[in-house]
Amino acid sequence: MHPSFKIFFICMLLVSLFNPVIADEIAQNYYDLGVFAYEEGNFKEAGGLLQKTVSLNPDNARANYYLGQTYAKLDQPDEAEFYLTAAFFLDPQIPGLKYSLGRLFFEKGDYGQALEKFEEVAADDPENVLAIYYSGISRYKLAQYDAAGEYLVKAARMSPTIKGNGYYYAGVCDYHLGRFDEAVKKFEHVMAVADSEDMKENARSWAQSIKKEQSATKPYCLYLKTGYLYDDNVVLEPADLDIVADESDSAFMLYFSGKYDVIVGRQVTSGIGYSHYQTRYQDLEEYDLTGSIGNVYLNYKFCESVWVSLKYLPTYYWVDSESYLMQHQVKPSVLWMIDNYNAVDFSYSYYRNNYFTDNSRDGHSNEMSADYSRRFSGLDGYVFCGVGYEINSADGKDQDFSELKTLAGISYDIFEKTNITVYANYYDKQYDDKDILFNIKRDDSRYFASASITQNIWKQWLNVSAEYTFTKNNSNIAQFDYERNAMLLSVSINL
Repeated sequence: MHPSFKIFFICMLLVSLFNPVIADEIAQNYYDLGVFAYEEGNFKEAGGLLQKTVSLNPDNARANYYLGQTYAKLDQPDEAEFYLTAAFFLDPQIPGLKYSLGRLFFEKGDYGQALEKFEEVAADDPENVLAIYYSGISRYKLAQYDAAGEYLVKAARMSPTIKGNGYYYAGVCDYHLGRFDEAVKKFEHVMAVADSEDMKENARSWAQSIKKEQSATKPYCLYLKTGYLYDDNVVLEPADLDIVADESDSAFMLYFSGKYDVIVGRQVTSGIGYSHYQTRYQDLEEYDLTGSIGNVYLNYKFCESVWVSLKYLPTYYWVDSESYLMQHQVKPSVLWMIDNYNAVDFSYSYYRNNYFTDNSRDGHSNEMSADYSRRFSGLDGYVFCGVGYEINSADGKDQDFSELKTLAGISYDIFEKTNITVYANYYDKQYDDKDILFNIKRDDSRYFASASITQNIWKQWLNVSAEYTFTKNNSNIAQFDYERNAMLLSVSINL
């Protein structure tokens, strides 16, 4: 304020002590200057001027209103509530006052009072899209999802600038009400109309999560994959990948997996499953492999972000129709969904092994592992990695070993229905005692790499894919050194 104005107001204030009419004029001048400062965005100066107005004339409703608005701009909610409430008692019809009170209560987290004010504004002015929108958001905060969705959709249809937010929160309301299909439609609409890339990504995340949840809530899951395999170095020890034939061949491959949830609850899921793997070579029939894997599982939702699971997996392998290995596996695990993008899976596995062709390999093993995945923001893909450590104890001491296992990869949808997945493993296997045949402790390093491309050809469940894998095993015992290349063309069905 200019110094000459300050002198003028001081003089007038002294005179006003003896003249109420002059006091009212001074209050009005403070009010005019305060409103001007408020409109110019000088909120600190506006607060001082309007505070003087109210001190001279406490019944000035508009001065209380602007002073409350000023304190709201200065992020002083308690003072803002005091003066806005005073203005409401003095003159509840001040334009914008009910809405301002509603926003103030909303920002303070008092959604009940906020809703009351917003609905009063919407009743007086049915075209006030912000009052309708915040009525919806307030009901959403109060978990009144059905009514909230109606307000939010109405606001979204009225205003292009609110459309994205309105349909987004209406979709969340549908999700909480169990209307999953409607929720997905709204989130897909948000992905098409929203201006914010963050909102589009959040909507995409919701849609994908709901689709996965819908799939997971089915009591059954079926997967079938069949194809043609070319292998330039057929494996003789299929469960361990230790010995190869040094011969190439082609094979028919079949894989089937299914599960059924016997118990389905909000927190507990339990059921049974079965997987079957089979290869039939064209020439090297003695190396045909058949694997059958049972699965009895129990999943418990500890909280919104943590699942605890327990599995029992009995497995039986045949090679050339002859019994090869019977294995019992018990696997407890914990899955932690850190947020919408990050997840960590911790697991422990106990194996009991019974080899029918070599009793010295019978025994048990213990394995600890941790796997991490991160989904991309704004892209349909994710990266993943993991590390594990296994200790194997066998009847033959030269079969005792420890093994470090690592994994890293990426999966990415390069087009809407085309996915590429690339990953690599590294294994470091060290035996505890000297090999009975070679009289030295065996030490192996195995490298494994895989790249695949998958094309969805019909709806969501029919796919074709091509996969290439490379394996290289380095050992301090030359007999166990080898390289292997394999190519698989397959068709898969996922129901």
